[in-house]
Amino acid sequence: MNRSRSEHILHLFLQDGFSEAREEEEADVLVFNTCAVREHAVARAVGVITHLYHAALRRRGKPPCVVLCGCMSELLREELLVRLPYVRVLTGTHNIDVLPSLVRETCVTGERKVVFSPPSPHFTERGYRRKGRVSAYLPIAFGCGNFCSYCVVPYTTGPQRSKPHDVILEELDEIVREGFREIILLGQNVNSYGKDLGNPRAFESLLEDIERRFGGEKIWVRFITSHPRDMRREIVEIVRGSRILCPYFHLPLQAGSDRILALMNRGYTQKEYLQIASFIRERIPEAVIGTDIIVGFPTESEEDFAETLRVVQEVQFEIAYTYAYSPRPRTKAAQLNDDVSQEVKKERLQVLNDRLREAYLRRLRAHEGRVTEVLLLEEDGELVARTRENLRVFLEGEKNLRAGSFLEVRLARNPQGKCIGIPVLCRDDGKN
Repeated sequence: MNRSRSEHILHLFLQDGFSEAREEEEADVLVFNTCAVREHAVARAVGVITHLYHAALRRRGKPPCVVLCGCMSELLREELLVRLPYVRVLTGTHNIDVLPSLVRETCVTGERKVVFSPPSPHFTERGYRRKGRVSAYLPIAFGCGNFCSYCVVPYTTGPQRSKPHDVILEELDEIVREGFREIILLGQNVNSYGKDLGNPRAFESLLEDIERRFGGEKIWVRFITSHPRDMRREIVEIVRGSRILCPYFHLPLQAGSDRILALMNRGYTQKEYLQIASFIRERIPEAVIGTDIIVGFPTESEEDFAETLRVVQEVQFEIAYTYAYSPRPRTKAAQLNDDVSQEVKKERLQVLNDRLREAYLRRLRAHEGRVTEVLLLEEDGELVARTRENLRVFLEGEKNLRAGSFLEVRLARNPQGKCIGIPVLCRDDGKN
C-alpha cells in the first residue's frame, strides 16, 4: 500500500512541475512516506530521514526541504515536530493531494507547514508514476475499520473507503493498455471491498467484471490482503474458474489460539480459519496460501503458542511473514501488560520460523514435477520468476531473459530447498 501511495505522490509532484532528482543527496525536496505498523518501521524511518537530510545538506551546502507524511506522521505528529526539527512539511495520510502546494508555500514563506485533516468520506485516488513496467499496483480501497487490538492502521488511515467500481475498471483499462502483465489489487482488507458502500458482495462482483472484461488478455491479476473473516467461498470459486485471477490467497492468521484471537479482536476462531484454508486446498490444490503471524502477544502461554504451531502444521503455508509483538500507541492491546519477555518472543519466533520452513518444504513436494508458467518480474532491481500462485522460482539454464516474458517450466527442488524452474518452452506473444 505504501509503495503504491508513494507512486501516487510522485505523480502529484511531477504533475505540478517538479522533476525527480537523479540522486537523493542532490534533491531540493526529500519526501518521506512512512509506515507505523511496527516500532521497527518507525525506528528505521527516523534513521533514514536523519541520514538523508544530513547527506543532502553536505552535498548541497544548504538544507533540503524535508516533507514527512503517512502513518508515522499521523500517529506521532507532536513527537516528530520535536524529534525532527528540520522537517518543513508535516502531514498525515489524508492530505497527500496538497503536498506539492505545501512545499511551494514553505519554500516561499519559510514557514513550517503542519497540516492534518479528518479522512475524506470517499477514496478517489488516481494517477501513479509506476517505476516498473511489468507489475502494477492498483488500490481499490483505503483504510480499515476492524480495530484489531494490536494494530494502528484504523487510527492512522481512518475507516475503509472503497474506490468506485467503474473507476477501478477504467484504471485497469489504462494499465492493460500500457502493457503491464501483472496487476495487484490492494486494500488493507481487500475482500471487504464495498462493505462501506452497503454492498457485501461488491468484491465478488468486481472480480467477475474483471474476468469478463479482461479474461482474454495475457495478464495476471492478484489481490492482497484478505481478512479471513471476509474470505467467502464464492471468492475462491471465482478464482478457480478464472483465466487471469491468480490462486494466491494471503490470509493473515496472526495467532492459532482462540483465546489470543479473541484478545486480538480478529473476529474468527481457529476452526473457522482452518475451514476456509481447507476449502481453498480442496477446490484449488495448486493454490498457495500466505499468512502473517505474531508471537508473544500479551498473556500468550506455551499452550497458546502450541495452537499456532498446530495451525502451521495443518495448513502448511508456502509464504509467511512473522513478527514479535510490540505495543503500538492508541491500540487496545497497548493497555495490556506486555508480559512475554523479549527472550521468549525471540525463542518462539525461531521455533515458528523453523516450523514454517519445514511446512514450506513439504508443500514444495506437492508442486514438484508440475509444468506451469512463470512470469519474469523486476523486484528491487533483480530479475525473478513467479508462478501464478506466487511461488518464487529460480530459473535453471536460461540466459538473456527479459522482464515481462512468460516462460513454461517444470518445477523441481534443489538440495537447499529452493523451488527450481527448468524451462520447457519459452512463450513470447510478440509484446516483448
